[in-house]
Amino acid sequence: MKHDYIDLKIDTDRMIHGKEVAARIRETERGGIPWMAILDGSGKKLITGDGPEGNIGCPVSEGERAHFIEMIGKTRSKLDDAQVARIASHLQAFADKIMAARRR
Repeated sequence: MKHDYIDLKIDTDRMIHGKEVAARIRETERGGIPWMAILDGSGKKLITGDGPEGNIGCPVSEGERAHFIEMIGKTRSKLDDAQVARIASHLQAFADKIMAARRR
């Protein structure tokens, strides 16, 4: 099965050269963590988690989720619309859980 994305976490504190890699991709230290970027196969940055309201981090708010889905929409090649809708649905369910826990 072919995939559009490979998930890779860079721990800037514990990985050798992690800070250098993050600095090359992120270009700024502002915005908090987690922070994400989608790169092409050559390592070129296509889009980042820096949305209109700043870093989307773990996307919970409506604007954060919208930017995350936009990131996928702009970079996907193998995912179809139904798969993107399923991701959005799972992200909404996750956000609903987080928001319910915050209200307790």
